[in-house]
Amino acid sequence: MRLKGQTAIVTGGGRGIGRAICLSLAREGANIVIVARTEREIRETVRLVEKEGRRALAVKTDIRKEEDVINMISEAVNAFGRIDILVNNAGVAYRKYLTETSTEEYDEIMDTNVKGMFFCTKYALPHLLKRGEGRIVNMSSGAGKHGIPKLSIYCASKFAVIGFTESLAYEAGGGLQVYAVCPAGVDTGMYRSLFSDEPVLRPEDVAKKVLELCLPETTLPSGSSVEIYRRPMRIV
Repeated sequence: MRLKGQTAIVTGGGRGIGRAICLSLAREGANIVIVARTEREIRETVRLVEKEGRRALAVKTDIRKEEDVINMISEAVNAFGRIDILVNNAGVAYRKYLTETSTEEYDEIMDTNVKGMFFCTKYALPHLLKRGEGRIVNMSSGAGKHGIPKLSIYCASKFAVIGFTESLAYEAGGGLQVYAVCPAGVDTGMYRSLFSDEPVLRPEDVAKKVLELCLPETTLPSGSSVEIYRRPMRIV
């Protein structure tokens, strides 16, 4: 188990990609702090992580609220004594023409996808820097690399994730590695609510890449953005 004894915080960990990431990291030995707004969903992820033999902590958190994030980081440190990995995965989207997008929808997208990432990183960072090592993985998207019609605000938020990642990598330096992951369409409830076509990826495909970036042997330069366009081939 290559992450044995480490503690990972995963936002949006109650379902979809976030839940798959929690389980992937747990199978390599990490204890998991599961963060989301829906208590029932994060409790279910706790159950699944514990089935893998790892410890888990559910912290109901609205990452758009600074006080919620401060409390979540405090609970994580109190429970496990350390933070080694932060995965900023929580995100929302609306698929609308720009002229039809409300200010409330704009705020929800930007506050979740960008401000929430800022809050979680800001308050986890001192604990990571204290250890002199660790990983931060930020969930961007293929929409963070290429503009998509009717997703202008979502794209803007995901472009911001990449800029944030690159800048933070320069600031952090040393043993703390910072990455962005940019998947194509993933089979999640959010994707299916926005599009009618079949997604090309499963949550587990993204979780596999996040795990690779969190392993000690990762050699990818800090600040890199990793695009995932297709499922790995299965050798039968």
